[in-house]
This record gives sequence, C-alpha cells and structure tokens, in this order.
Amino acid sequence: MPAITPWEGEEPRFALTDYERSAACARKRLCSVCDQAMPQGPVWRVVGAAESAAIAEALAAGRPYRNLEPTLEGPGHRACMLYASMVCPYLARPNARRGTPAAEPDDDMTSHVVRGAVRGAMGAVVGFGEYEYAVTSSRVLFRFLDVVEFLPHDTADEHLDELRAELDRMAK
Repeated sequence: MPAITPWEGEEPRFALTDYERSAACARKRLCSVCDQAMPQGPVWRVVGAAESAAIAEALAAGRPYRNLEPTLEGPGHRACMLYASMVCPYLARPNARRGTPAAEPDDDMTSHVVRGAVRGAMGAVVGFGEYEYAVTSSRVLFRFLDVVEFLPHDTADEHLDELRAELDRMAK
C-alpha cells in the first residue's frame, strides 16, 4: 500500500493522494511508497507516456530535463518505484485503463486523468538528482530535476531483474 494512499473507512482509494501523508513525506524526505526515510542523493518516480517521451527527447538532445508542470506524485526509493511500476495496473501496461478518476472534476491538475484513461506507450522509472516541493493549503506539488537514470518500459515486468538486483544490493 503506498504511503500516500488515502483511506475511506476500511478501503484504500488508490487513484487519489492523501494530502497530510503526502505533505509529511515531502517535509520529512520519506518515500511515498514505503514511508521510510530516503537518504540524501537521488530519488525516483514512475512516469507515464507523455513525461517518459519528454525525458527521452531531452536526453537524446543532450538537454537537461525538469518537469515544468508540477506533479502531485512524490518521490521514493529506487526499489520502491521499480516495484510500484510493476504492481500498479495503470503504470505496468500501455493498454491499462484507469479504474477511477485521480481527482475531483474541478481539480485542474488532474481532471484529465479520468476513468478509462489509457496510460499509453512507454512508461519509465526515472531517477532524479534532486526534487523541490511546495505544500500549499490544498495540495503538495513536486518538481524534479537532473535525470540520473532513465529506465523506460513498455510493460513494467521488464524491470524485474533490475528490482531483484536492487534488492540484493540493499541486503548487503
């Protein structure tokens, strides 16, 4: 269960982000998946088709990448994001469709993420040298800069060997 997932009674609301949990993760540098401290240095996140394509284009052109539009999705450990890319049906496959909308209809940042939306072509797990965040009265916003690792995927199971290797490194 991602650390930032809100609950409604006994049920997790996977498509939404809990404001208080997300703010705590940002302020305390906690992984948005496992809720454990992230050491100084790179952080990772999973991106969908549009952002994956923008990062690939910037890297191919030798340009730095920075998401100019902030995102609600916080960073995490490398292993956590590799894992998240595989277990989240929406992130894992290009033909996956969202089961629920990501926000209220009047939320301008996520109103395009509607029930039935398709992830689309290549997703990616991306490592960034640093991130910035802002905690506003209603949301937590993140920007990421300095791509240090780009692991694109059509289907996220392509990352299984990388996840195993990362878990082995962590165990040592």
